[in-house]
Amino acid sequence: MVSIEGHQALDATIAAVQQQFPGFVFRPAGPADAHHDQVRFTWELGRPGEEAPVSGFDVAIVDGSGRIRAVLGFLDRVPAPA
Repeated sequence: MVSIEGHQALDATIAAVQQQFPGFVFRPAGPADAHHDQVRFTWELGRPGEEAPVSGFDVAIVDGSGRIRAVLGFLDRVPAPA
């Protein structure tokens, strides 16, 4: 699980994931659900054209302008340590 507040922390988290999993990309795994100031969406992380070894869902909290204020991320599937 990850808890992120602010765009700099979100950018740093994505950069760390990209460094840990070079060549992998995030892709949506279903539609997003929105309710008031919260958006829930599922995602996968893997190489393009291949089955994704990592998946999860996030809940984003948005401000009145629709900009992301915070993200709570949950992992559903992760590869076993080598």
